[in-house]
Amino acid sequence: MQAQIIVCAMEVLVILIVICMAARRCRSRIKLRQMGEEERAGQLSILTKPFGFVCKPEEEILVSTEDAWQRKYGYEALYDALAPHFNMIFDHYPVYFDYQGKTWLIEFWKGQYGINTGAEAGIYHANRLIPKGQRKLVHYNAVSDDEMPLIGICLERKGRKLFTEKKYHWWLAVFAMGVFGPPETLKMYVSLTFGSSAMAQAFWNGLKETEIPADACQIQGEQVSVVLCDGAHYGKMTALYRWMIQQVNGMYCILYHMITWPYRRMTGKMLFLYGQSPWCFRHMLRLHAFGRKHR
Repeated sequence: MQAQIIVCAMEVLVILIVICMAARRCRSRIKLRQMGEEERAGQLSILTKPFGFVCKPEEEILVSTEDAWQRKYGYEALYDALAPHFNMIFDHYPVYFDYQGKTWLIEFWKGQYGINTGAEAGIYHANRLIPKGQRKLVHYNAVSDDEMPLIGICLERKGRKLFTEKKYHWWLAVFAMGVFGPPETLKMYVSLTFGSSAMAQAFWNGLKETEIPADACQIQGEQVSVVLCDGAHYGKMTALYRWMIQQVNGMYCILYHMITWPYRRMTGKMLFLYGQSPWCFRHMLRLHAFGRKHR
């Protein structure tokens, strides 16, 4: 008798949860139906700003802001090592070089960030010169406004352009939400225009010490351009682990589109997701935030 009561109570609880979910879904659809595309984009930017991003609906992307909270915490090699544990499978290209009494780190990333495909370029430096053998052990600070170069990023997936973005920045990060793009399918074009040809040359010298092919790099005055296709080679166990994480990411991508099925554009999908599950929405936006505090 007691077991039957427990079973009945569980059935009632499940029914109530389903009713609540259906009601919330209905309310979200009604609310979104009353909003135009411009209003949706504005509302989405309000929701994404605390995470360091702004919505660009015309390209279906999110772009990092200059005052993003991540700026306070800089970057270090450890974060790249931690990335797969947070469902982030990307190729990364750190470039270290010395300039004006400081060791600089300019790093590029492209790959899968949970259920999003993205590309990044970050500019950091230490407050002193770091010996080459210790460069990967040091924490680097984000550059100041006066030190920000003009960064241009174009990302292609299987030969098809996903997005382009260009602006002065310390960390230009662009993400196509709900897109599945394994690193090996992505081609990233990036250009950096520095404040002087001397700094461009210093960065160029740093590029020569990396595994990026020489024919993929070009320098012209104050501007350096790089094309990134191939990533690092991994051992069998690491490659297997990355593959497993990617299967989970792919499954989450499918689930995301199933949940947000009534909508085709990013603004509608993400606002609908927020209405259904704010936790999932917040988790989706914790891009490259691992290893750092998040307010």
